[in-house]
Amino acid sequence: MLRKSSFGFLAAALIASAASATRADDAPTVRAWDIGDSAPATLRPHQYTLAECLALADRNFPSLWAARARLALAHAQLEEAKWTPWFQWSAQSTFGVIPPILGTVLFPQATLETRNISSFGIGAPSGLQPFFGFGISGAVPLYTFGKIETTRDAAQANIRVSEWDMEKWRQATRMDVRRAFFGLELARDAKYVIGDAIERLDRGINGVKDKLAKGDVNVSEVDRLRLEAYKQDVVAQSLQAPKGEAYALGALRFITGVQTAFDVVDEPLKRPDRPLVSIAQYLSAARILRADVNMARAGVAARQAQVGYNRAKLFPDFGLALGADFISTPSATPQENAFAADPWNHFYYYVGFGVKWSLDLLPQAAREHEAESQLEETRAMERTALGNAMYEVEKAYADALEAKGREEAWDKAEHIAKQWISLVQDRIDLGTSDEKALLEPLRSYGSARVQHLTALMDYNIAMSNLALASGWDSVAPG
Repeated sequence: MLRKSSFGFLAAALIASAASATRADDAPTVRAWDIGDSAPATLRPHQYTLAECLALADRNFPSLWAARARLALAHAQLEEAKWTPWFQWSAQSTFGVIPPILGTVLFPQATLETRNISSFGIGAPSGLQPFFGFGISGAVPLYTFGKIETTRDAAQANIRVSEWDMEKWRQATRMDVRRAFFGLELARDAKYVIGDAIERLDRGINGVKDKLAKGDVNVSEVDRLRLEAYKQDVVAQSLQAPKGEAYALGALRFITGVQTAFDVVDEPLKRPDRPLVSIAQYLSAARILRADVNMARAGVAARQAQVGYNRAKLFPDFGLALGADFISTPSATPQENAFAADPWNHFYYYVGFGVKWSLDLLPQAAREHEAESQLEETRAMERTALGNAMYEVEKAYADALEAKGREEAWDKAEHIAKQWISLVQDRIDLGTSDEKALLEPLRSYGSARVQHLTALMDYNIAMSNLALASGWDSVAPG
């Protein structure tokens, strides 16, 4: 972006246009062979409007993609918190081959060594035979004193934090787009003013040369040298405008993601198309729409849920225990005695109520106090965010008021300077004054024109800053 100080050359350029009054009717001659050089290209890149640049930034800027990824992570964590309590299940399976194991607990016919695989004669009396087993077990929570609910509430609050985090990045990105866009418009306005000033300056220098050649006593060689010096100063300073334009275009290409064939609409700076309303409306909007304020509120909700979760962990969990286990080994003799454990052939299932209670009560009470401390910290951060939002809104509103008043004042000064120039020119035409009388009104007009352009950009950026400070994006210049 171009700074205010970079437009000091415009004043010199416009002051230098004083000489144009002496030869305003000397229009340059258009030659046939120059038409091809000045003709516009038939194929031009698409010229994006501010609204299109904002839409492209919302879609392509990497920081917003990162914020969307964080939001997707928060949604995934909510799904995890929602389903984890109901999926406390495990399953296991065993399979393989084993030698024959015969007999019962009371009348064993196989020793421990029989289980060892010592022969691979499958199908023979002492050969190996397959076995297969499968088991599943788990628990269904019935009452957890709020552990499930508080975990889900914390995950939902985390989603709101991520949503407002993405909105915060979005509003900051849109502010960068507007700053670059208005800076680009200012740079191009400066180029037009400089080009016009240099063109008029050349005509003025040629006019002075013609009068000197004719022996006109109203001009002197000093006047020509003064204009030549002005021209060189303007030419040297004019290089800042293309530099500012290149900076702004580079920033817009990066933010919008359009790296080739990128351009913006060629239109002059103008006043914001959104009115400046009362400060009370912006303050109210900041309390409701400001991203960091809403992030802090969501953070408070998440910390409250964390406190509830740590408090609930002081109490046991009541649940329903379910399970089943099956194994089949054809080569082993089934044991029919209920008091004899049969690891080779059995099928059973169970249903029962259970209680799970972690008795680290004192450490858990300390963790509850930690969560309460974090909650108080987040509440303080919420107050800080709200207070900072109010301050930034008041500051941005004061800047917008100042920029609005300054733009209106310089607009009036520019029109007054034009009237002054017209009056002096009439006197010159009547012969009551000479061209030297134009220097002071043109100096005033040049300064007013430069300051008016700068004030227009400042006014648009101030309104954009006010929209960012209040979170009310629709009040920014469209």
